[in-house]
Amino acid sequence: MDWTDLVIKVDVAELDAAEAIAGMIVSRGLYIEDYSTLEDDLKLFGPVEIIDDELLAKDRSTAKIHVYVSPEENPREFRTFLEEKLAEANIKYTLEAGSVSEEDWANNWKKFFKPLNIGEKLRLIPSWELENDRKSAEGKKALKDGRKEIVIDPGMAFGSGQHETTRLCLTLLEKYVTDGTSLLDVGTGSGILGIAGLLLGAKTATGVDIDALSVKIAGENAALNGVEKDFELIHGDLAARVRGRFSVITANIVADIIIRLLPDTERLLEDGGVIIVSGIIDTRLPDVEKECARLGLVFRELLTDKGWCAAVLAKNPLP
Repeated sequence: MDWTDLVIKVDVAELDAAEAIAGMIVSRGLYIEDYSTLEDDLKLFGPVEIIDDELLAKDRSTAKIHVYVSPEENPREFRTFLEEKLAEANIKYTLEAGSVSEEDWANNWKKFFKPLNIGEKLRLIPSWELENDRKSAEGKKALKDGRKEIVIDPGMAFGSGQHETTRLCLTLLEKYVTDGTSLLDVGTGSGILGIAGLLLGAKTATGVDIDALSVKIAGENAALNGVEKDFELIHGDLAARVRGRFSVITANIVADIIIRLLPDTERLLEDGGVIIVSGIIDTRLPDVEKECARLGLVFRELLTDKGWCAAVLAKNPLP
């Protein structure tokens, strides 16, 4: 069945703000067309003269955000929400609607998803690249260096590990997950953070997502990595159905949803535990800081990348 493709076109300078707004209504991630750093990116792949002329002709000043609406959902509601929020944020934009088959949505982007080292301990590998990666020089070196392989097929769930927000979370998980950690991942998407936590030594992981398809995909990815027995998955809204206490809580979502989640961490976070939040554009960081101050949470660490922020929060006073 065909999906509706809502395409938001904005100036590159306003991409992060528009992306954050679009991210508020989708659980399966976004497809971003941004060619503003094309020349720098091409240096990673080889001489520019071997790159397709059509790619080199792409507009560098604007970007497109593709929001995909399933056949079971009402695209008019999504469109109205986007128009209202973009206008409130004073973002100049155009919005067009098209259609795309589910097969194209799920498969066409795969050619851009390649193995990637993250931090000092992890290597992210798409499932369809695993065999080739283990034969490659870089893959062999990663294994020799002791990096943990995270094998992911995100399908139609958010979390391929390519986005700055996910990479920031993974980098922080390396520092805060220890043997025996109990991990809660809110908005688990593809399950990538829960899987990474278990591979890094966590004793248990719980992932929760409002999207039933994401819960299914997260379970499949857990099985790909051999951690399904220790990864509990819950279909629900934020932490409403979660019980127990955790030493590490992760939430790679958006600022508004993080602010809504934070009060629940009082009952969920173990003494001495930490909360890792990401998906926050830098202009929204003060709003998150304000809510943390109200709840008695302090910033232990802050990382930024291309306008995105990830923070480690702890109860005040620090242990």
